[in-house]
Amino acid sequence: MMENELIPQILLSVTLVGFVLHRAYYTRKYRPEEEQGSPTEKPRPSERAAGILAVFGMIGTILYIINPEWMGWSVIQLPEWLRWSGVIIALLGFALLQWSQSTLGESWSDSPRLMEGHQMVTSGPYRRIRHPIYTSFLLILGSTFLISASWFIGGCWILMIALDINVRIEREEDLMISRYGDQYREYMTRTGRYFPNFWR
Repeated sequence: MMENELIPQILLSVTLVGFVLHRAYYTRKYRPEEEQGSPTEKPRPSERAAGILAVFGMIGTILYIINPEWMGWSVIQLPEWLRWSGVIIALLGFALLQWSQSTLGESWSDSPRLMEGHQMVTSGPYRRIRHPIYTSFLLILGSTFLISASWFIGGCWILMIALDINVRIEREEDLMISRYGDQYREYMTRTGRYFPNFWR
């Protein structure tokens, strides 16, 4: 651990609170009245596992914020510069998240669905990445590993979001193919799922 864990405690708090508030703002702002989505499905095992990991991740985070020594058993010795790099990764994640949300505008939805007037967006970050919002989630929640230097806290958040977004992406891409067909399939060939495809 750092000699003074107060700064990482504050940074971890700000990162997670900022993430939750950002999600809450857009969820409330773009709540569609009419929607067309996949039929209601029972939660998949991976979704249940993601929910459990979120609970453990939150418990570990709260314990660390209250008293880092309570999570001392999960500490990984990382150099201070590497822990600070977690802040840069989080900031990049928030910048990408805001850029992606602004690009989608009213076409954004909190869950996989197609809405009336929904347009296929291929500008901004969507020019190279099919799911930049989920990339930003990985960057923001992945930064918790470096900021806290806790394999438990970081591992819970990273595994949680990885499980959750894989299910979401599968549903979203099925919906997009059902509406846009070959247009979306062609788009898939020239973009990366999480990171830019520079070879196309």
